[in-house]
Amino acid sequence: MDCGGVFVKYVLFVFNILFVICGILLITLGSIMVSTIKDFSNVGETFTANSVAIIILVLGCIIFVVAFTGCCGAIRENACALTTYSVVMLVVLISQLALIIYVWVYHVEIQKSLEKIVQTIWDQRKTDSLLMDTLQRSFKCCGLNGFADYGVKYPASCCDAPSNGTCALTQVMNRSSCLNAVDSFWDTNVNIIKYAGLGVTAVELVAFIFACCLANQTRNSQRRQNY
Repeated sequence: MDCGGVFVKYVLFVFNILFVICGILLITLGSIMVSTIKDFSNVGETFTANSVAIIILVLGCIIFVVAFTGCCGAIRENACALTTYSVVMLVVLISQLALIIYVWVYHVEIQKSLEKIVQTIWDQRKTDSLLMDTLQRSFKCCGLNGFADYGVKYPASCCDAPSNGTCALTQVMNRSSCLNAVDSFWDTNVNIIKYAGLGVTAVELVAFIFACCLANQTRNSQRRQNY
């Protein structure tokens, strides 16, 4: 293999190491989002919000496995493995780009679905307070629109150190409303999904091109050896 082929081989190997790391990060992000939302799975509107987190988690697992396969294919110079890697990488690239576009276009609708979840949980608090308590502990918030929604008696979930099952006014004054907390949670994660996703997609495109070149050069080298 000439110098260009060796260069492509090791660049592809380094790219796939980066993909392994990106896959781990996506798995972590998806797991955090799923674990945050899973406690509210009996609320109907959860499906739209949770589906994005599940897709991110699955995509992270796929990228991790494919990248690991790419590392092995590049080091061993296996044309079949590299071709398979290229095809799968193209499918992953298209799927990831579709997810980014979906989140970019429908991020407002997804945010509204999250707000509906919060509203539904608030409306059901008198019959099922566990959901609202879980929400307030998870997001460090108090009340739908603020702690004033509770009047003068604040539940234990509104602060870190309740006394006799309630929180004092001084303990909840700095707590944001649960609507604002959930909106902030989504705003932070949607930017990670969009911009980090675009960066990963650009790197994946380069890796796809390099893998096709390396697979072709490997096949050519094998043909020359047979003559």
